[in-house]
Parts: sequence; C-alpha cells; structure tokens
Amino acid sequence: MKLKHLDYFLALCKNKSFTKTSEELDISQPYLSTHIRELEQELNAQLITRDYGNNTLTPEGLVLKKRGETIFQELDKAVTAIDLLVHTGETATIRIGTNLADTDYLIARSLTSFHRSYPSVSLDYGYYNDLEGMLENKEIDIAIGILSDENATITSELIFSESYVVFTSIKNKLADLSELSASHLQTLPLINYSNQIYEKKIIDSWIESNQPELKNNLIYELPSTISILNLVDQDFGVAFLPYSLADSLPTYLDITSVEIIDGPFRNISIGYSSNSQLSKTHEYLISQLQFIF
Repeated sequence: MKLKHLDYFLALCKNKSFTKTSEELDISQPYLSTHIRELEQELNAQLITRDYGNNTLTPEGLVLKKRGETIFQELDKAVTAIDLLVHTGETATIRIGTNLADTDYLIARSLTSFHRSYPSVSLDYGYYNDLEGMLENKEIDIAIGILSDENATITSELIFSESYVVFTSIKNKLADLSELSASHLQTLPLINYSNQIYEKKIIDSWIESNQPELKNNLIYELPSTISILNLVDQDFGVAFLPYSLADSLPTYLDITSVEIIDGPFRNISIGYSSNSQLSKTHEYLISQLQFIF
C-alpha cells in the first residue's frame, strides 16, 4: 500500500466528496477516483459507498480510516525525532546533570513542563559530583549547578546566586535569633553532606578559610538533604543549607532558618560543552531551566 493512496483516502473521508477532495489536493477528480479504486482493489474490499457528494464509509473503510490516522500520527512523531537526530548528530534523548542536592523538585517541575511541549524527546536527569567532567566527556548535554567560570571547554551562564543559612529546630535557642555569627555555633553539632555530595566542599572550604574553630565540632554526615533536615528536626544539631530551601520545607518538620553573618554562598549556572552543536530543542530546554529559581 502506498502512503499516497492512504493520504488521498483520508482526505476523502474528511471531505465526503470527490470534487472537494480533488480541489483540496489540487488533482483531477478522475485521478483521485483511480487511486481510490486501486486501493480498494489492493485490499479486495469496498471502502466507500458512493453517493453524489455525500459518500459514506463502509465498515472496511471505517477500519482503514482509524488505522490510517494512527499511521500518520506515528509518522509525524518519527519526523520530529529524526529532526532532532539531524540537528544534534547524537540521540533523541537529552541528558541533563546537576551537582545540586536540594533542587530535584524544581528541576523536575521544569522537565515536566518541557515534556508537554516536546513529548517525543526523552529526558535523562541525574546527579553527578564531577559535573564539569561529565560535560567535558560529553556524557551529558546540559549541566545545571555549580560550575567554574574558568573552564574554557564549557560555555556557562550564571542564573542564580544565594547564601547558605543555618537551619535549626524550633526547639533550639538559635531559632529566636534574627541572625547569628559563627561564635553561636562553636558548641553545637554540625550536620553536613557526606563526601559524595559536591556541596560539602563549599561548606568545608568556608569553615577552613573563615571559621576553622568549627572543625572541632561534632559532625554528622548524611547523603541527602531530607536526611539532614530530619536530623535537624530532632535537634541533633544545625546545618548549613541554601536559603531557597526555606520556602519548600516539608510541613511536618519543625524547622526554621537563621541568617549567618558572612556565611558561605553558591553560584548556580547552566552550562554545556563549548564544542557542542545545540538544537532548537536544547536551546528551548536551557531557556526553561534558567527560570526555575
């Protein structure tokens, strides 16, 4: 069966008239009739009951109409996917990486919105401690997180800067303060990320450079933001976490945040390999990710 025959048949199903269909397709009526007749002969079935401008479909015609529409829908999806392959030279999956431990819900919301606009494009999203290395090796297409602005192999754009604040249980006396200094923390256990989480380096570097006396505090290390928050909720200690997290705390946690004088901060960027050829789909996704904060 030729796709042209099927296309003519579906146009006839819509217009119910050989005259209107031939005008729409810019072909002669005898030419259209010949192709419909050839299609019926190939299927050994009558598809249309001819009735002078109000043709109706036979049961066999109804089956072909339904299945034919599905064929063309799948063909459109294939064209979209192939177009992405042509533009990227790689795959119809866009690979996104981050080294931010606390923003999964923000990024997931943006990816859900993107999928509604590009349903045929697959998305692969993951956490990577060595985010820049993943970009350099082209194991991911887009990075959103903490990136160096001195890496010539990466094109990046700063999209958000924020400070870390101290998260504490409301049972702790620190909860009553409007701001605090490192001296308030010298006798308190500190809850930090474990080594596999990139942002531990930011906190450790700030303590080493600015408040080395805090290195003597009892320290708990945990692999996720929610595990840290749960420990803070139980008043096991306090944690340095990004300011924006205060707006999305689970309601069951009795936790508050307090600003710390001259505390650590983070710069969040979007980046991709400087040698990459971005498609319009990649560019659209990058534009969406710029506004997740």
